[in-house]
Amino acid sequence: MASWGRVWLLLFNVAFGVVAVRVCPAAAQTPQPAAAPPSAQTELPTIYVEGTRAKHARGRPHGRAVAPTPLAAARSAPAPAAAPPGMGELSTDAAALPAAATTLTAQQIAQTPVASYGDIFRPLPGFEVANYGQGAIGYGVSMRGYTNAEHGRDIAYYIDGVPVNDISSIHTPNYADLNILMPETMQSIDVVRGPFDVECGDSSLGGCVMVTTKQSEPFASAAVSGGSFATARPIVTYSEQGGSHQPFFVEQGYATEGYRDNSYVNDYNSFDKISAPLADGVLSIRTQAYGTWFGAPGYINRDAVASGALSPRAAVNPTDGGNKDFENLTANYTSGPADQNFAVMAFVNHDVFNRYADFGSGQTWQEDERSTAGGRIRKVWTAQTGEGTGWQVLVGGAWRTDFIQATQGPTAARVLDGPLAESVGDAETNLSAYAQLQYKPFAWLKLSGGGRLDQFFYDVTDNLNQADSTRIAPTIWSPKVGVAVIPLRWLDLYANYGQGFRSVDAATELIGNPTIQPFKIQSEETGVHLAVGRVVFHGDVYATQSQNEAFQPAPGLPETFLGAAHRNGYDLDGRYDVIKSGAEEVVLFANYGAVTARLLNAAPSLYVPNVPAYVANIGIAFNVATRGGERLSGSAFVSFVGPQNLTQDGALTTSSYQRVAGKLAYSWPNGWTIFSEATWYPGDTLSEFAINLGPVTGAASSDIYTAPVPRWTMLAGVAYRIPTVAGTLASLFAPGAER
Repeated sequence: MASWGRVWLLLFNVAFGVVAVRVCPAAAQTPQPAAAPPSAQTELPTIYVEGTRAKHARGRPHGRAVAPTPLAAARSAPAPAAAPPGMGELSTDAAALPAAATTLTAQQIAQTPVASYGDIFRPLPGFEVANYGQGAIGYGVSMRGYTNAEHGRDIAYYIDGVPVNDISSIHTPNYADLNILMPETMQSIDVVRGPFDVECGDSSLGGCVMVTTKQSEPFASAAVSGGSFATARPIVTYSEQGGSHQPFFVEQGYATEGYRDNSYVNDYNSFDKISAPLADGVLSIRTQAYGTWFGAPGYINRDAVASGALSPRAAVNPTDGGNKDFENLTANYTSGPADQNFAVMAFVNHDVFNRYADFGSGQTWQEDERSTAGGRIRKVWTAQTGEGTGWQVLVGGAWRTDFIQATQGPTAARVLDGPLAESVGDAETNLSAYAQLQYKPFAWLKLSGGGRLDQFFYDVTDNLNQADSTRIAPTIWSPKVGVAVIPLRWLDLYANYGQGFRSVDAATELIGNPTIQPFKIQSEETGVHLAVGRVVFHGDVYATQSQNEAFQPAPGLPETFLGAAHRNGYDLDGRYDVIKSGAEEVVLFANYGAVTARLLNAAPSLYVPNVPAYVANIGIAFNVATRGGERLSGSAFVSFVGPQNLTQDGALTTSSYQRVAGKLAYSWPNGWTIFSEATWYPGDTLSEFAINLGPVTGAASSDIYTAPVPRWTMLAGVAYRIPTVAGTLASLFAPGAER
């Protein structure tokens, strides 16, 4: 753990402790502030739950394009959010794109059973999630037929506009680790499937995920949960609304022994945000310090586990594992309503990641240390030219610079025992500019067009062989066009075309190959969205062409280039509101996605490995009043995941499997909530993730290795919310305040 990260966390916790000591006794004696007696506006807000929906179901709030309301207006519990825009409206919101998109709200996130961050995405249409079970490393989150073996690298992730993917990672190209996320901090998640959002750049192949964090809450809280495998998670929050500043602090600890031997995880996570009015907008400053150390059980032979010759809990090497320390400082400023919005963001990160892993030929150490700085700026102009007609222009730009030191070498029990295999220094900059025009010549027709230009600058030094040091500056252009037709108030039809790309990886692809270019794709999509009464349905069909597939069966193993590939697929997503009246809600939801991912002109290699043939979910979500203001809420769903090819000739596959997950919560008006959740694999426990460590064609069954998952995982906890008074923090340090 970085020493200054520990100091930062310690200092904050001391300050937080002072606040808690001053606030909590008064709150315990007077549950409701004396100046604000209990009322519909000031009582503790209820957690609401919504089922997984198609992208702009009526009544759903959206996150990315809405300018925060002025802080002075937030003097009571938040009013219900307005319905998000439909495809026919002029808006930069994800729901208004002529594309398959989904918005997940804070209420939905709170009611989703989340044992680890990948669970947030499991019930959403089009997602496939593989939890490798290797400690606190990035999971195999994928969409649109991209492999689950690449640590989520083919989706572009952003948190408050800050890019998450680690470009030129020695672990795997554009490695994505979202373990820094805490569900309690998230206001919304916008998902766009496919490369159709002009604001999403590098890694936007399968699509992009944009997380917006909360600005504040009208309460403080404390919660503790735990369960299977000696798991424990305490978390405390502090926030207040209505004052000149809005603080939002979240402090988490987490520890688990894990299902398998040597699969422990220990971490801390400190998220601290303050928002304040500035000029005619809102400025938010947030910091985050995250640290984890973990063991990794490795991958074990599938045949040996299936036959009973090897325990599914066995570990390969008791010293495998690693650690990560991450620090971030981000400033976001936004001004004006969504249709005339101006926003600017700047950030700096520091990240150190170490992993020790044995894939059968001895332990290998990988270290990635990077410092990153960047920012983005955007402006929106909207004009109405008539009844239901008009235009909107979005222009923006982004900058990102990474200073990376990547090292790899053989180790024994985490001690270097041979010459380094790789040592690379990389200074890498990405400058981008993008623009989008939406035009409505008629109330029933919207045309969209835009594109982004990305310029990269690489200055790479091979510390082991200076002759292989490389400087390149590739440029890539990514156009996007689409059309939405709204023949009826409740029906949207759309079609689009978009290009996306993944940047070249300096550590694994560029050295020795200076003519390499970014990996580019193009995708077409047509779809339909309808909302009739209590029924909402979305369906789409897509085709994607990749110039060159790059595949790495496991970090530390060689990356191979598979040539051109083609993906064909479709997604279906629907919901039915059994009950929908104010806060009362019972929702049935279901989604199904199927895809084929084929290699072209590469026989006997025919298939992109580790792509499930289909993923489906069916479930229920509910939030109902019981008695005296008490509420029962929860959700449950079953996932069905199809077989996936483990070899490029399709001779070896996984089995299909099912996963059942559910969460139940009961809340009292005085602030107490109890909750529990469970996950069950009723059949195969060896197919969520399996890899081929043999030849890509002609492999034997004995070449397949797996990461077994537990049959059952159960968690339970209790939480307490305390109303907060605006200005509490300021009063603590006001002149003459009691010390």
